[in-house]
Amino acid sequence: MSNYFTFGPNDCYLCSEMQKVYLFNPEHDLALAHGAHNYTAPPFARQLRHDLRLLPAWVAPAGSCIAVPDDAPIEDDRRWLNEHHLDITPIPISGIADLGACRIHPWGWDAALRYQLLQAGVLPEYLPGDEQLDWIRRLSHRRTSIAVHQALGEAFSPCPVELTTVEEVTAFATRHPGCYLKMPWSGSGKGIYRVIDPQGDNHVPRWIDGALRRQGSLLCEVGLDRVQDFAIECICRDGSTMFMGYSVFDSDFHSQFGTGRVAPMEELHEMLLGMYPDLDPVIGQVLMVIDNLIAPHYDGPVGIDMMLYWDENGRIALNPCVEVNLRMTMGMVTAAMGSRHGLRGQFKIVNDASGHYQATLQ
Repeated sequence: MSNYFTFGPNDCYLCSEMQKVYLFNPEHDLALAHGAHNYTAPPFARQLRHDLRLLPAWVAPAGSCIAVPDDAPIEDDRRWLNEHHLDITPIPISGIADLGACRIHPWGWDAALRYQLLQAGVLPEYLPGDEQLDWIRRLSHRRTSIAVHQALGEAFSPCPVELTTVEEVTAFATRHPGCYLKMPWSGSGKGIYRVIDPQGDNHVPRWIDGALRRQGSLLCEVGLDRVQDFAIECICRDGSTMFMGYSVFDSDFHSQFGTGRVAPMEELHEMLLGMYPDLDPVIGQVLMVIDNLIAPHYDGPVGIDMMLYWDENGRIALNPCVEVNLRMTMGMVTAAMGSRHGLRGQFKIVNDASGHYQATLQ
């Protein structure tokens, strides 16, 4: 599998002769849940977008632009990019239209972002249409993880189930203490509730009822004895899937992203093989499933979260699809940091006492 690694110094995805523009919109998953173009992100998401606006610069190829909020300090951003030897030009979002022909690479595409860019003067031909956005939203639904499990046709781990009533979900949680209840559209651990004791947790029924009223169903998963979280990072283009590499990370009690390991790709690969020697053939199977399920309908980055866990026999087993993200991921950032930029360490997003966010590498 090592010959698939393409997070090198000159790689880019969806390459073209047009100017490439990158943009961080971490509210993407929340906008998908809303579904319409008139979405307003909550304050924490707007703060995250502002504070981490330069995060895609680690993934963007040299010569790209990065679009930042109009009130961002462009000169400060330019200095930061220069200090980190990133050949990226910051521009205000309102300046994208002045570039003319360009290819825009946001964190993720949704109707709200398309509307924001249209309002900023970007021409429709440089943006995805309604049909493309509909496919992105449809395939971003967490039930896609069920389709991947079913397509693999092997019992790697318990398959999630989609349930639509409070009674069904409560019964599942009662049968499976420590299970995870997941809203169909949410990301980075948001919209996930881990239920340890449904009878003793008075908040559970209210959370289930509210989630079902907002999104119509919940994906319910048996809790597993986690060994290691990781993901494969891919690009879909022209109906096929290209494997970009691995990301290895740790998550917290509620499956929120904690820290990401930054290291050369071969090192991450060997680490995972050391825990699960049969990994490579499974990755090949998953890529074929993505080829059939997603690539015919979508061009762009895809991250498939996976997990190694202890099975009932005390052996390390694989959950080949915890979830599928049709967007940029923190794993793509850490993979590029390690393989393209030669960095090492633990990557983390921290929120300081003043409510600001900072990406750190230690």
